[in-house]
Amino acid sequence: MMKMVITGLVLLGLSTPSLAAKAVFLKNGGVISAQSAWRAQGKVQVLINRDTLATFLPSEIDMKRTFPRRHPAAAKHPHAAAPQKAAATPAGAAAPQKAAGKRLSLPSLPQMTLPSPGGKEEGTIRKEKREMQERLNETN
Repeated sequence: MMKMVITGLVLLGLSTPSLAAKAVFLKNGGVISAQSAWRAQGKVQVLINRDTLATFLPSEIDMKRTFPRRHPAAAKHPHAAAPQKAAATPAGAAAPQKAAGKRLSLPSLPQMTLPSPGGKEEGTIRKEKREMQERLNETN
C-alpha cells in the first residue's frame, strides 16, 4: 500500500511542470510549450524557459486558441451584477469625469500631506537611537 502511495506522489510530482505549461499556438500549425505568455505593447511575449523570452507579432499567433476567454458564461449569467446608475453628486462636489468608451472613471482622491523629513518630528528609529545613546551616557 505504501509503495502505491509513494509511486502516485512521484508521478504527480513529475507531471506538475507539464500541467503548468502554457501552449502557444502558431498560425502555421506549430505549438510552443512555454512557462507563460502575455500580450504587451501590441506584441505577444512568450517566456519559453527562465532564460528565453520570445516576441511574436499577433499575426503569427492563433490568438483565439492561445488566449481563450476565461469566463464567457459569467457575462451571460442571470445573477451577474447589473451595472448600477451613478448617484447624484452634491452641489459643492466635483462631478466624476465621464469615461471614453468602456473605461472606468475614478473620483479624485484627497491629497495627503506628509511631514517633511527636516521637520521637528523625528522618526521612530532616530528616536530609539537617541534614547539608547542617552541610556549609555547615563551608565558611563
